[in-house]
Amino acid sequence: MKEATINPPNFLGYLHSFRGLAIIKIVLGHAVAAAFIAAYGAFDESHPLIMASEIFYHDSTLYFAIISGLLFTRVLEPKGYYKFFSSKVKNILLPYLFFTLVLTFITVRFHDTKSFQEGLVYYFSKVFRNLIYGKANFALWYIPVLIVLYLATPVLQSLHKTSKWTRMLFFAVMFIPLVVSRIQMVGDYIFKFETVIYFMGAYALGMYLGTDLEAKFQSIKKCKIAIVVTAFASTGLLFYLYIVKMDMVGAISVRESVFYIQKIAFAIIFMMLLKRLGDAQPRWLKPIARDSFSIYFMHGSILYASSYLFRFVIENKTIAPLNIVFGSIFLIVFSISVSMAVVFVFRKVFGKYSRMIVGS
Repeated sequence: MKEATINPPNFLGYLHSFRGLAIIKIVLGHAVAAAFIAAYGAFDESHPLIMASEIFYHDSTLYFAIISGLLFTRVLEPKGYYKFFSSKVKNILLPYLFFTLVLTFITVRFHDTKSFQEGLVYYFSKVFRNLIYGKANFALWYIPVLIVLYLATPVLQSLHKTSKWTRMLFFAVMFIPLVVSRIQMVGDYIFKFETVIYFMGAYALGMYLGTDLEAKFQSIKKCKIAIVVTAFASTGLLFYLYIVKMDMVGAISVRESVFYIQKIAFAIIFMMLLKRLGDAQPRWLKPIARDSFSIYFMHGSILYASSYLFRFVIENKTIAPLNIVFGSIFLIVFSISVSMAVVFVFRKVFGKYSRMIVGS
């Protein structure tokens, strides 16, 4: 007889499913970009497919920030800061170090160095820079941001709980991303605190929701129509902003401000819909959610390394735009499958310690 899966007492099935949905949205957005670049040689946000992909999938990393904040106050805070930080070192920082070492090793051109010693020095200097800036692959920029959010957690929680005056500052953190815009950090070795502040707003929102979670959801239910209207109105506004090519107003990215509103609204909608399912969560989402951090660490490298495998579809422009649609589907299925296969092997070899190596 097959034993039933026993979840921890604080396990939130709908939040686990939301994590799986979040990583799918992140990878799909990147898969569309990878397929388009493979087909046409450059990223063009004016193309209808890229525009739609950007509007629906850009800033989906905000979902991860909300989940992280919610899990802290709902599950991790009662265990104390020592366990909180030690778990992040073991489950986030160590896998980040491992993947940075491996991915940097793959990309470093050792044959261009004059000696083994020079190559070694160059490699570790590159590893150090990639760790600081999250540049071992294009998707890892978020990990240094997440680490800063974890380090800021005690301060945020103090603001949240000390007094009504500090609580006002805490609420201000949630709204600051409307006027402090995320700055793209994918291309260069840069670290922008504006981007940290942007994601800190979503993280703080998650912390707020996680405090007395059920009561918060009951309050949200009363506003569900307004939230749905906000989600779709912000999406419509984003299409308008992309069509008229409007973004910066002074130092503020209007698009990023609207993306923040849109992603928060959809995060609440997704959580509410999944919560209504109770214990009947989509079974296919569970393994993806379980391996979500590993998928995040690996998918960027796999997507671009494997795009040539699907050239027969991607480069077939006679069926455009279906070449991008089908190419994106092939790429997301392949990258998630390979990531999960790697996790499976590491889990078989290292058991419970695989989480400290590959994140799952």
